[in-house]
Amino acid sequence: MSPSGTFTTTVHPFESPTPHACAYEVGLANATNALVFIGGLGDGPHTVPYPRAIAKRLEAEPDLSYSVFEFRLTSSFTGFGFARLADDVADISALVKYLRSIGKQRVVLLGHSTGSQDCMEYTSPSHDVEPVEGYILQAPVSDRAAMAQEMGEAQLDGGLKVAKELIDAGRGHERMQPEHLSPSFHNTPISAARWYALGATDGEDNYFDPGLPAHVIEPYWQRIDKPLLILHSGNDEFVPRSLDKNALVGYWRSLCQPGIASELSGTIPGAGHRVEEPDSEVWLVNTVVQFLRSVK
Repeated sequence: MSPSGTFTTTVHPFESPTPHACAYEVGLANATNALVFIGGLGDGPHTVPYPRAIAKRLEAEPDLSYSVFEFRLTSSFTGFGFARLADDVADISALVKYLRSIGKQRVVLLGHSTGSQDCMEYTSPSHDVEPVEGYILQAPVSDRAAMAQEMGEAQLDGGLKVAKELIDAGRGHERMQPEHLSPSFHNTPISAARWYALGATDGEDNYFDPGLPAHVIEPYWQRIDKPLLILHSGNDEFVPRSLDKNALVGYWRSLCQPGIASELSGTIPGAGHRVEEPDSEVWLVNTVVQFLRSVK
């Protein structure tokens, strides 16, 4: 299980587009490699427990020589409402550059929820980023599907129509009114542009919508050229129960270049979105360690 109570972290100030940026390192002292955790909407450093469980396990695997890093992005906590995936990519690349400067040999990105979208966006040729050695996608859910599940598809599309009208009028930076948002977002300031990005079929965040046709999503998976581990949560509360997550993960793997998507990919048994269930967390930790052994 994730260590409870207080814990020790090493703070690394680093140059980033986000002012006063710091990364927080836990786990094996003097590790030569870095596992970088990137949270989802509303997350920030240390809001998801399982990275500390991974760090604890990695202390018992000194031959792997990995420690775990978390950091604050422009979009962390409630900042996501007026940020884009491109902003996250710039922040992540700045951290990778810093990690190289202090001698880290291998850097693997572990995205949770929207952090998984960040990993996908990181591979886009439209960004000039520092290279990494691998990617892990945990809980790669469709925001559109999760929103529709909460507020109904008709109401979602009505709110997206309002957002699109604001964007087309050059007012995409303006805040959406709560009546056009799903209840989970009522207390978070969010722009029309970000709401559209999250919820629209053609939104720039929409990497994991099961309804997207192959000709749209295949280029996303084809451009990944480093080892990839895809882990859906078996009981993810933000995914419709009717969705066959194992089949979806298998389909995504089939779209990747040969040998890129790990055979360890699949669903985490019994896991909710954040993998807070003890047995599920152990399964996740063991699988991540196995994957890191394959990264060269």
